[in-house]
Amino acid sequence: MRLILVSNRLPVQWDGTPNVGGLATGLSSFLSHWKSLGNEVVWVGWPGKYIPEKEQKSYAKKMREEHGTIPVFLKQKLADSFYNGFCNKTLWPLFHYFTAHCEYSDTTFDSYEEANYEFAKTVETIYEPGDWVWVHDYHLFLLPGILRNLFPNITLSFFLHIPFPTFEIFRLLPERFRTKILTGVLGADLIGFHTQSYTQYFLRSLLRCLGIENERGIIYYKNHLTKTGAYPMGINVENFIQYSNSKECDTIANEINKNHKNLKQILSVDRLDYTKGVLQRLNAFELFLKQNPNWLKKCKFVLVLVPSRTDVSSYQSMKKAIDEKVGAINGSFGTLDWTPILYQYKGFPFEELVPLYKNTHVMLVTPFRDGMNLVAKEFLVSQNCGMLVLSEMAGASAELPEAILVNPNDLNGMAIAIREAIEMEEKEIHFRNQIMINRLSENSVMEWAKKIFTDTEEHAKKNLTFQTKSIPPSSQLLLPNNNHPIFIIFDYDGTLVPFESLPHLAVPKKELLESLETLLKIPTISLAIISGRDRKFLETHFQTLPIHLVAEHGAWHRAPYGEKWNSLFTSNLDWKEQIKSHLDEFTKRVPGSFTEEKEFSLVWHFRNADPDIGLNAAREMLDELSQISSNTGFFVQRGNKIIEVREYGTGKGKAAKQILPNAELYVYVFGDDTTDEDMFRELPDSAISVKIGKSETIAKYRFNQPAEVQIWIHNLISHLTRNTNEKS
Repeated sequence: MRLILVSNRLPVQWDGTPNVGGLATGLSSFLSHWKSLGNEVVWVGWPGKYIPEKEQKSYAKKMREEHGTIPVFLKQKLADSFYNGFCNKTLWPLFHYFTAHCEYSDTTFDSYEEANYEFAKTVETIYEPGDWVWVHDYHLFLLPGILRNLFPNITLSFFLHIPFPTFEIFRLLPERFRTKILTGVLGADLIGFHTQSYTQYFLRSLLRCLGIENERGIIYYKNHLTKTGAYPMGINVENFIQYSNSKECDTIANEINKNHKNLKQILSVDRLDYTKGVLQRLNAFELFLKQNPNWLKKCKFVLVLVPSRTDVSSYQSMKKAIDEKVGAINGSFGTLDWTPILYQYKGFPFEELVPLYKNTHVMLVTPFRDGMNLVAKEFLVSQNCGMLVLSEMAGASAELPEAILVNPNDLNGMAIAIREAIEMEEKEIHFRNQIMINRLSENSVMEWAKKIFTDTEEHAKKNLTFQTKSIPPSSQLLLPNNNHPIFIIFDYDGTLVPFESLPHLAVPKKELLESLETLLKIPTISLAIISGRDRKFLETHFQTLPIHLVAEHGAWHRAPYGEKWNSLFTSNLDWKEQIKSHLDEFTKRVPGSFTEEKEFSLVWHFRNADPDIGLNAAREMLDELSQISSNTGFFVQRGNKIIEVREYGTGKGKAAKQILPNAELYVYVFGDDTTDEDMFRELPDSAISVKIGKSETIAKYRFNQPAEVQIWIHNLISHLTRNTNEKS
């Protein structure tokens, strides 16, 4: 199997030299394993520089042959507007909660969209059925949707490496931007986040911005199911431990220790970025020295700052402020034989970084906000006896609660944490670290990538099954091929008519009634409507048609041409008054909701409520009522934006079996809700069952919307009329 990995940047720079750190380094062990199984890897991304058109063909050939990469060629102006514009001036600050840094520009968003289409064009030239496409990060939110439109059955994962913000932050994006971002990423079979919190924030944004609900993290959109979940990215634990225990590493670590005169080492390793809280960290270290003069000349703060976006003026200003702060601390506390801070403005290769980790007594990882932060994990598996001080705002904190967790906005708390870490007994450090190291070993980058692949493949297969059930209403599979009598059962709401904001507005249109009337003129046809509606509603709208009417999910039945309704079961309504008061309490709490009372059931509607409030209240109600429903006369069921409480003994499945003639028949049954699954289950295997809508079903086929039921009725009339004419 071939993996097409798509990210903003390629794993090598434009001149072919490797990119140090980042996704390429993180995924290296998994990609090696993938290739060892006989699979191929192709990496698609921007080379980081404009390549003149006349050189592009030869450049692409060279990159493919020498590095297994496919460059996406962007014109310089487009690249600047896409990357430096929308990605770094809108998405990056917003998703890290730095809203004051955000710029909202139609021009840069248009460039973002255009760049995503350019990436799609490049993937399109190499994609073959059976490939696994794995798209990475916020630069390419729109790409999954574009690729899904091009290749409906593509196996596609998307992983977000930065935080996904809360709804209140995400909604700051203009509606056009946020709608395209959300619907774009839903083209994936699987969307992965580092933490459960980020997953929930995404799902809530979907609900609040687009009204799209989820079932246990699975979303239905445009006839496609997307799984969401938390997949905390790991590191190559074995590599770090192996090198940390090597003689080469010991030699370098001992040399560092000698140079630092056996001082306790406090370490910070970060890329230059305002989200990392480097200046705040320096202020906390300064406060630590003021509060703990006994540690003067006994410790050294090694600050490693990796250059980033050096051409951006705000980053230049940040660098200047950090330089000045380092100078001020060294000037205030330093002596002729001791400098508190050793400042290195450069990146370090793996071979030099691990000895630095190993020598460290206190590791400071205190970003204001971070998707994961792999430095914290690298340190833990490389150190000898060092304590991790970790920001609770970093994604890694969810996996590493045994670290000393701090709020990066709390200077005093950070200063206290530095003292706690540097004075902690070795036995306590070892105990805490071992728990975290064991956890990291179980969740290595290899396991992370394998899990994403396995879940994506599994869900892509589910999607194929889902798609095969979806057929056009004109399909020959849904037409009878003999002269047997035909018995057709329809649900009402969501099947014969679309949902409306209020139940009384969902009335059958004249066209539907005329279609049913025409259908009933064919001698072999019998019809039934089995609905949750009450008797009065069904009688009012269908009294002129000679059909079976079943009200309140099987509580009442009226035969064709009959005037009288008959109860299909014996009732006991002792529960009803108590439950109605319970539902009324929720109605008071949730504006826009209301309770509908029927003879044998109660229905709480929240279609018109705030989607978030309504959904949360529905979950709470479902939980409460389910707990008190045992050994009572009612049961609770979730429907389409409703919670229904109804009498035991009612049920569409039982009702359908009771009214079905005992003869050789063609049986069709159409329904959209969980209550209709009873009919699909209870009717004979020979019955042709059709689900309308999105959710999982045991029905044999699926229509997308009620309008397709109307089309099918017309097709059936034409088919049967044509057959009759041919015979005559």
